Amino acid sequence: MRSRSTVFLTILVLGFGPACHHPSPASPAPPSGTAPPAPLADCTAEFPQLPLSEVPQPSRAEFCKFVGDNLCYCGCPHTLEGCLKEHPGCHHASRMAALALGEIAGAQGTAESAARLVAGYYESFKAANRVQLPVSALPCRGPSEAKLTLVEFSDFDCPHCKAARPLFEKLVEDRHDTRLCFASFPLHKHSGLAAAAASYAQQKGAFWRYHDLLFESQDARATLDEPAYIDSLLKLATQAGLDQAGLKAVFADPDLPSKIEAQRTLAHDLKIEGTPWVYVNGRVVPPLSPELYKMTLDDELEWISNDSRWARD
Repeated sequence: MRSRSTVFLTILVLGFGPACHHPSPASPAPPSGTAPPAPLADCTAEFPQLPLSEVPQPSRAEFCKFVGDNLCYCGCPHTLEGCLKEHPGCHHASRMAALALGEIAGAQGTAESAARLVAGYYESFKAANRVQLPVSALPCRGPSEAKLTLVEFSDFDCPHCKAARPLFEKLVEDRHDTRLCFASFPLHKHSGLAAAAASYAQQKGAFWRYHDLLFESQDARATLDEPAYIDSLLKLATQAGLDQAGLKAVFADPDLPSKIEAQRTLAHDLKIEGTPWVYVNGRVVPPLSPELYKMTLDDELEWISNDSRWARD
């Protein structure tokens, strides 16, 4: 297992993209004539163990504000800045710094948004903030007895889901304690049809073959109208060893729209905002870099191995 301190060396170069989601209203423009805020201090030299020199100065300054304004979650009487300097082996300090840097550098966030992300991350481990997911009905890969279950809500036509697919699959390949389960949340125009076809493939024992083909051919479906889209799904069925006649019956089912809507309803009930959306053991995990996904799986193991508590530093 890699040292937690090495997370800092890679989170900036392994950034993870945004999600597919419904458009939200634009933020209002600041009033005309408003003076720009004074520049924040830069603490790059104070933390040589962090890759602060690799991010733009405004992001460095926001990170410096974050570490100076927030207490460390280890419970010591220090700000995060003090804990990073005086307790370099503190897992909470390195965890908080890695999450904050990922938010500020990767998403051009602020000290305030980093504080919200870190607080939400810690809150997510509590039992009251976990959800029950229908894992037994989902297609999964990895050992069924795995201590960690990663559930991905995904859309077969979402480019961010396509980009994330190798990351989640590699996590399962590299770890014997993790399984990956797939839940459809069709957001794009025709992706409900792809989700229905994938459900048919699951019934026939060919889900992951069909899943891979759907993502590999995603770009080719992007501009198709509905008849051509359905035709492309039928051709993929043949490649996956499925019966086209059976899949045509799925598309002809008068209840198909309600079945697709049921998939969306599950996601909406869980307040899922976009795809890919990830849970680990029922705990929602924000979009992270690959290195931070590894970190959060290790954090989950630490939590469950200590009876829903953090290990002592």
